[in-house]
Amino acid sequence: MSKATERCDSLPGCNYAIWQDSEEFCFTTDAVFLAAFPHLVRQARVLELGAGTGAISLLLAARGAAQVVGVDCNPHVVELMRRSIAANGLEECVSAELADLRELKALYRSESFDLIAANPPYRNSGKVRRVATAACHELTATLEDFFRAAAYLVKYRGRFAIVQLPERFTECMELALKYGLQPKKLQWVHAFADKPAWIFLMEMVKGGSYGLEVLPPLIMYNEDGSHSKQTLEYYGMAEEAE
Repeated sequence: MSKATERCDSLPGCNYAIWQDSEEFCFTTDAVFLAAFPHLVRQARVLELGAGTGAISLLLAARGAAQVVGVDCNPHVVELMRRSIAANGLEECVSAELADLRELKALYRSESFDLIAANPPYRNSGKVRRVATAACHELTATLEDFFRAAAYLVKYRGRFAIVQLPERFTECMELALKYGLQPKKLQWVHAFADKPAWIFLMEMVKGGSYGLEVLPPLIMYNEDGSHSKQTLEYYGMAEEAE
C-alpha cells in the first residue's frame, strides 16, 4: 500500500510520470539540466549512479537512450523508480537496481556503458538535512566513490556527466584527472544574471584529449522572476519562450 507522502508527478519535456515521496529527495531543476546536458550516442547504454527515484534515468530514456540502468542503495526509492518504469511502459529499456555504487564491479564488467550520469550529494560538511539526508550529504558514498565507479564502468571515449556545487569544482577537476576522465564541456548555472553560479554541469571523456569547451552561462530566471528562454528550452517548453 502506498504511503500518504507518496505522489505521482510529471517529468518536464516528456509525457512520463514519476513516483516520488516527499520524505525522500524529490527531483529538482538540476536533474532536468543534467539529463539534457551530455552528448548521447546512438543506441547508448546509460548508467545513473545514485539514481534516487530515477528522474535523470527517465529523462535520458526520453531522449532516446537504448538502455538505461538506475542504481541506488535506498530500497524505497528503487521501488518507486520501478513503479515509474512500469507506469510508463519502459520495462524493455529502463531498469532500477538496488546496489551500493562502491560495489558495482561485482555486477558489471568494466567499460560497460557509453554514458554515466550522476547528481552526487552536494555536501560533505555543514548542517545536515533531516529529510533526504543521504541524497544531500555524503553518508553512503563520497564524491570520489562516484568518480571511481564511473571510471571503471564507462567505455573508453565514453562520457561521465555530473552536476555539483561551485565550491567543489576544484575537487571535481582533481578527481577527473586522477581517474583519467578528461573534462570536455562545462556550464555554470546562475539563478539570475547578476548572481553567482549555484551549480555547474560538467561532461568528461574517459581517455579524452585536452580541450575544455566552456558554454555560455545558463541563467534560470529573467529580471522579473519569470523563467528564462534557456530554462524553458531545457524543460522542453521552448514555444513559451517565443
